[in-house]
Amino acid sequence: MNQDTSIPENFHSDSDAHPFTACKVCSAALNDSTRYVIEKAYKRLTDGEDVTLFELAICIACAEKQAQKMSSESRKTIERLMGSKDFFEKRQARWLSDWKSDWTDRCIFSDEEIQPNDEYHIVGHFKGTEILPYQPPFVIGQKMLERMQDELSAETKEELDNFGRQFLGPDPRLKILLEDYQFVMV
Repeated sequence: MNQDTSIPENFHSDSDAHPFTACKVCSAALNDSTRYVIEKAYKRLTDGEDVTLFELAICIACAEKQAQKMSSESRKTIERLMGSKDFFEKRQARWLSDWKSDWTDRCIFSDEEIQPNDEYHIVGHFKGTEILPYQPPFVIGQKMLERMQDELSAETKEELDNFGRQFLGPDPRLKILLEDYQFVMV
């Protein structure tokens, strides 16, 4: 199968509408020798418009360091959800299909459609300007985000909040909306 593996525009930076070029944490170049993750959080408004809550490009080395700061219970929770056979099979099946036509419509875990007033995250794994083979981007819907948040330890929630304050300072116009926001990074 001949796949278009270029980074979907959904994963471009909102600030300049171009692909991310550096890790938000260590500033390493996101080039052809660097594997990295992009995660963007959105809130779908009642009119159907999506407002970006945060965006993050992070190299795998920094993502792994951040994961080590999570409590062992929280790491097990994330590994159980993101490392499940079902999750990998769904991603592989999407890779082998026409995934680009509808990948942003539904949560990969619940298959529920994203609705107005929902928060959702998009996640993609890349190397240079290409999607990693057999790892198409996916959406995590609001119910799954809430479930993950409920299952994280207080220690991990505090660590993620600190990470968010340090690296994901929101657009000042959104700061008021995010005062009670609980950050989840997968």
